[in-house]
Amino acid sequence: MSPHPLEKASRTRAEWGCGSPRKAVTTWLDVLIMIRRLVRRTLILLLLVVLALGVLWTKTGLRLPRSARWATSRTVPTRPAGTKVLVDPATVWVDDGDTIRITWPDVPRETVRILGIDAPEIGHGSDPTAGDQPYGRESLEFARRHLLGAGRLELLRAAHHDRFLRTLGYLFVDGVNYSTLAVENHMAECTIERFGDSGFPREAAEVRDAERRAGPPPFESPARFRERATPDPRAPRILR
Repeated sequence: MSPHPLEKASRTRAEWGCGSPRKAVTTWLDVLIMIRRLVRRTLILLLLVVLALGVLWTKTGLRLPRSARWATSRTVPTRPAGTKVLVDPATVWVDDGDTIRITWPDVPRETVRILGIDAPEIGHGSDPTAGDQPYGRESLEFARRHLLGAGRLELLRAAHHDRFLRTLGYLFVDGVNYSTLAVENHMAECTIERFGDSGFPREAAEVRDAERRAGPPPFESPARFRERATPDPRAPRILR
């Protein structure tokens, strides 16, 4: 006996009403399962990347020099270039014969690589395997004596930085180009022929003249010393 049409319609609505929540629950479960799988695969991928970097680090000694890592983690401040600015000697820290750090009162500390010269290397705490180059300590003390004892210390910045994002510039001690003092006193070698004038032809010419007056320095070229100190091309380079 056939069911009454109203009874059939009522049964259909009942079936639909019971089936819809079940289907919704099933759909949400599928979505959650999919999300969990994606999260699991992402975590596995990240773990593999970390392991691969660890292997590469171990096998090749891959790492940036400390100053380079610090430099890439910040934005280089915009500082006036091409004009002399006064520097308080009391705010200066001398790293070696050709590099200083200036602590400014209102802007980030600035590392300056002095233009026109390359001073003998000294061992730093960041690289305990590197020893002092002959004349390295003498060059450091010479820089400290002249720069920290200056009555008037000025910085002339170039418009570009070096590869470690350090400021490149000339320092003037009581109006005298410090690079010429260092070359004349055999505390650094002239680098104008190697790197050019960096946009300061007059200052570069002064350093070249000092080189001719002083003659060859009594120490090995610091560039050659650095090459011998880090013969493995994969090893971290000494900052020049």
